[in-house]
Amino acid sequence: MEFNVVDRPETLVAGTVLRSPALAVEGPRRIKVEQAWKRNLSRALPGPPASAFVDHAPEINSYLTHIIGYRCRSLDDLLPGEVLARIPAGRYARFTLSGEDLGETIVTLWRAIWDAEAADRLVRSYTGDYERYPDKHTVEVFVALAEDDSAGR
Repeated sequence: MEFNVVDRPETLVAGTVLRSPALAVEGPRRIKVEQAWKRNLSRALPGPPASAFVDHAPEINSYLTHIIGYRCRSLDDLLPGEVLARIPAGRYARFTLSGEDLGETIVTLWRAIWDAEAADRLVRSYTGDYERYPDKHTVEVFVALAEDDSAGR
């Protein structure tokens, strides 16, 4: 899957916290992600739906904190009881995919990201990744790149 490299500003995402191994794409962990999204989308959000992936634990090669919620323009958008994640400004690999089933589209896209990383097509910094949904069929993922990622894309 192709991707392009972009510079992104700092991004704030607030919402519900899930601690999980990598992206919970299968089994009971995926069910927890789907349940969190259903709760999240059943209420009025102060910003567009978004996910943040922060607090990676590279020493065990997978665990991270997954925030399921909404993008904040400022701290004023933060709802009481929500957790706020800060995705730092920097260089990101931008992956986009559309499909009829958004859940399956997200799984397919993350597998492509992991494949690109395994093939040394990108070097991740693990400082924070950002997922947004331009429409009900499309996911766009921004994966933070290491400063020394010099692969041409």
